[in-house]
Amino acid sequence: MRRLFWGVVGIGIGAVVGVSIVRWAGKTKQRYSPPNLAREAGGVASDFASRVRDALDAGREEMTRAEMEIRAELGLPVQ
Repeated sequence: MRRLFWGVVGIGIGAVVGVSIVRWAGKTKQRYSPPNLAREAGGVASDFASRVRDALDAGREEMTRAEMEIRAELGLPVQ
């Protein structure tokens, strides 16, 4: 009776582990398929471009502010 019980428990655990591995492998395959990789790369590229654009805008604003301060100190007209 014990052997039968532990045999059934072992088969049950094996089935659960097997199903889990098959599901994990399917999700991993889906995640690394070419369309998904391209979509992720596009998202990363657009995020990077947005950050560069924001940094350039902040740099331009700071340059304008610094130029106005220098012109004010030197008594030059503001353009």
